[in-house]
Amino acid sequence: MTDGEIDNMKSLLSAFGAATILASSMAMAADYPSKNIEFIVPWSAGGGADTAVRAMQPSLEKALGATIVVRNLSGGGGAVGFSRAVASKPDGYTMTVPTNAVFTLEGLGNVAFTKDDFDYIARVLVEPYVLAVRKNDAWQNLDSLSSDLKASGKPLRIGASGVGSSSHIVALMLGEALGLNVEFIPFDGGSAAVSSAMGGHIDGVVLNPSEVISAVNGGRLTAIVTTGEERSGALPDTPTMEESGHDFELSQWRGIAAPKGLDPAIEQQWVEAIKKMVDDPQFRKTAQSIGTDVSPLYGDELDQFVERTSKPLIEEARAIRQ
Repeated sequence: MTDGEIDNMKSLLSAFGAATILASSMAMAADYPSKNIEFIVPWSAGGGADTAVRAMQPSLEKALGATIVVRNLSGGGGAVGFSRAVASKPDGYTMTVPTNAVFTLEGLGNVAFTKDDFDYIARVLVEPYVLAVRKNDAWQNLDSLSSDLKASGKPLRIGASGVGSSSHIVALMLGEALGLNVEFIPFDGGSAAVSSAMGGHIDGVVLNPSEVISAVNGGRLTAIVTTGEERSGALPDTPTMEESGHDFELSQWRGIAAPKGLDPAIEQQWVEAIKKMVDDPQFRKTAQSIGTDVSPLYGDELDQFVERTSKPLIEEARAIRQ
C-alpha cells in the first residue's frame, strides 16, 4: 500500500470514528432522559438554593418528562456538594445549582475544582444580599446599627452558609465597606443561620431575601440594607447600599449547571425545558412568592456574565485567604 493510500485510509477511519461518535451522541440525546435525574443542592434543605431548586422542580419535570430527585449535600459552604457534582459523569443525570459560591470557593483555594469545571446551562433567578439583624431597639437602620457598634467596640456577629460561601465573602466585604468589625459564624445552611439569629445567639445574617423574608415579615429579624442595584421586590422598604451612601453593588444568582463535558444536544434539551419553565405562570408566581426575580440567561450572554461576576469574587476571596 502506498503512502497516499495509507493517508486515505487514515482519513476514512477518522471520518468513520467521528461519524460513529456523532451517531452515538445523537442516539443518547434522543433517548434522554430515560431515568431519574439527580439534582445536587450543596446546602441543607430550607436555604435559598434549596428553595430555588424546589421552585423550579415541578415545571422542569413537566418539560423534561422525567423525575428530578433533589439531593441536599451540605458542608464547607457548598464545597461538598459541588465537589460531588463535578466528579460525576457528564451524562445529564447529575445536575447542580450554580451560585456565586462556585467563585468564592475557588478564590479561597480550599477546593479542587474551578468555575471552568462546570457547563453552565442557564442563569434563572437573581436576588441581592441582605443584612438582617435580630430584634434590637438600638438597631432600627444602618446608621443606628453602625453608631451603636462603633460606640461599644463590639464586633457584629454574622451568620451565613459555611466557610467559603458567597454569603461569607459578602459579609466580610460589607464589614469593610461599612467600617465594622464583622465576626463570621458559619452554618450548614441559611435556615440554620436564620434560626440562630432569631434566637439571639448571633447578631444577624447576610443572606438573600428569600432566606430571611419569613423572619422579617414575622417581626423576628430586621432587614437593615440590601446590596442590589435596586431595592428588592421582596423587601421594598429596605434601602440599598448605594442609597445609603456606599459604593457597593453585588447580587446572588441561581441557575442550572452540569459537570464539564455535557453533550451539547442534551444541554439544548435543558435550555428548551428551562425556557418552558420560565414561561410557566405558576413558576413565576412561586419565584415571586419566595422573593426572587426571574432573569434568565443562556449561551454567550451567560458565559460573559459568569466571567464578569466571577472575577471580583475570586479576587476578594484570594485576598482574604492571604
